[in-house]
Amino acid sequence: MNSVQNGMIALARSTFVSRWMRRLGKRTALAKRFVGGTDLDRALGTAVNLFARYGIRASLFYLGEYVLERAAIEQNVSQALAAIDALTQAGLDIHVSIDPTAVGFMTSRDYGSANATRIAQHAARQPVVTGHERRVMLDMEDLSMRDRTCELHNALSEQDLPVALTLHARQRRTCDDLRRLVDLPTAVRLVKGAFPASPAHDFSGRAAIDEAYFEAARLMLSRQARDAGFYPAFGTHDDRLAVSIIELARRHGWAPEQFEFEMLYGVRTDWQLKLRSMGYRVRVYLPFGDDWWPYAARRVGEQPRNAWLLARSAIGNGYGFG
Repeated sequence: MNSVQNGMIALARSTFVSRWMRRLGKRTALAKRFVGGTDLDRALGTAVNLFARYGIRASLFYLGEYVLERAAIEQNVSQALAAIDALTQAGLDIHVSIDPTAVGFMTSRDYGSANATRIAQHAARQPVVTGHERRVMLDMEDLSMRDRTCELHNALSEQDLPVALTLHARQRRTCDDLRRLVDLPTAVRLVKGAFPASPAHDFSGRAAIDEAYFEAARLMLSRQARDAGFYPAFGTHDDRLAVSIIELARRHGWAPEQFEFEMLYGVRTDWQLKLRSMGYRVRVYLPFGDDWWPYAARRVGEQPRNAWLLARSAIGNGYGFG
């Protein structure tokens, strides 16, 4: 498993492979599985439909990870700003996800921080709508980006900007980070995590990772966290784990609207609808754009059984937009 995951992150970071995959066609079977739209208008239409029909919320993310070119970085930033405007006009949650490697951190820390601040400040200027969230969620990459992403979150929080942070349960330091965060009126998206670094940094094996996830959930759903105005977001498709989290939330007095479950667009839609029918908040991570390769490669790294879609992408381009 680890060899597949580590191999996929190397492919995700490869400029040559990314360009080659994009030349295969505008959108392949792998992209169709996980990408919500080729542009912002289509992604917004998907988000509006999900909320109107099912009450499912969305976090918009413009595809474009691990970029060095200044023009590509500026495009990523402008798309995030445009997504904030579009969500505001649609009356939806102002919730966008940004990847530090997409907004300039691959070039320099100062440039990346300045761009992330622009996005968070723009979100902060939007009106607050009762019943809706307003957050800029920082995605978390592999261990090499962890400190910089946490530092960025702290810097934006100190400016009272609506920022949130993604943490990987499989990393051993996550509970230590959470102990500092649950006293703050911030939000954390907890995911199991992919692309392990080493046994010194990561738990390994499903049982150990599940145990680490639930231990982190205990901190996020503590009475201390609730009293501080902390907002937990549980990024998992594991229904057994979600049921345990629901029981934990009940025991600690959390109402269903005080936390949420987040899943990838197009994955476990049956479970998304089940959770909604039970009264819980559900959000989908809704990527859009043409630069689908790094994102899709990560999905294979997290779940190697998706590799057959990758193979179909590599041998033909018969999967256009539909």
